[in-house]
Amino acid sequence: MHVEYLKVEQIADELGLSEETVLRWIRKKELKAYKLGKNYRIKREDYQEFLDQRYTGKTDNSKD
Repeated sequence: MHVEYLKVEQIADELGLSEETVLRWIRKKELKAYKLGKNYRIKREDYQEFLDQRYTGKTDNSKD
């Protein structure tokens, strides 16, 4: 099974935020990450879970 890892820079660029914001999420343990030396790597699935937890729109289970 292939696991895709993202860099802090990639997430910041995708969301249009600063790298410092992404690093703050990691430091606060809101976004799971692996620390490799001075750098962090985030699994794509952990990033997606992080986003899903913050989704404010309707879900399939929502009632009108």
